Amino acid sequence: MAYREEACPKRKLVRKSMGWIFAMILGLLVCIADIKLPAEVQKDGTSSEHRIAGNETVPDLVFLNPDEADISDHAARPFVPRGEPELLPFDRIIHEAAGRHHVDADLILAVIIAESQLNPTARSKKGARGLMQLMPLTADALDVTDIYSPEENVDAGVRHLRWLLDRFDGDLRMALAAYNAGVQNVLRYEGVPPFPETKAYVKRVLEYYAGIKNDTLEF
Repeated sequence: MAYREEACPKRKLVRKSMGWIFAMILGLLVCIADIKLPAEVQKDGTSSEHRIAGNETVPDLVFLNPDEADISDHAARPFVPRGEPELLPFDRIIHEAAGRHHVDADLILAVIIAESQLNPTARSKKGARGLMQLMPLTADALDVTDIYSPEENVDAGVRHLRWLLDRFDGDLRMALAAYNAGVQNVLRYEGVPPFPETKAYVKRVLEYYAGIKNDTLEF
């Protein structure tokens, strides 16, 4: 037996079901079209945005390592080992010389303060010059071409101090006395010579050294 179209209940059910399926598919397509995947970070470093739904937007989150400094920051600052303060314009020079010649950077700084008060053009009445107050003959022996150059002066002074420390078996007081009064005077008196200037110099450097170590010395 055949049914007329309007009188067939199965056809009505199929047509109604297809209508609902079509509506659901259309709604799903609209939702998918309204959502965008997160945009990649732009080459210029600007943060991008992505749409969540409708007109609401949320900025993309860029996770950075908090311990990683901007590379551009390193170009403008001197190298200072981790844990050391950036106090003075000559920090980089002092620490590089300390690393090359295995002398404590704080000791080098104490000697420089005692010798020249951090003045790279300082010149004493006796003719000592530069940050570490090198005598011209000492500078020549250490192949210094520009005695007032902070790099050359500090490197030569630290090399000389390293030699004195080795010469006197690490005795800091004797090495400092020899830096001020010369090796022969220290050998002659078998210790710090009884010169008021040398005794005051050794005491001053050791006080500066302790102050730098204890972070009590003000610049």
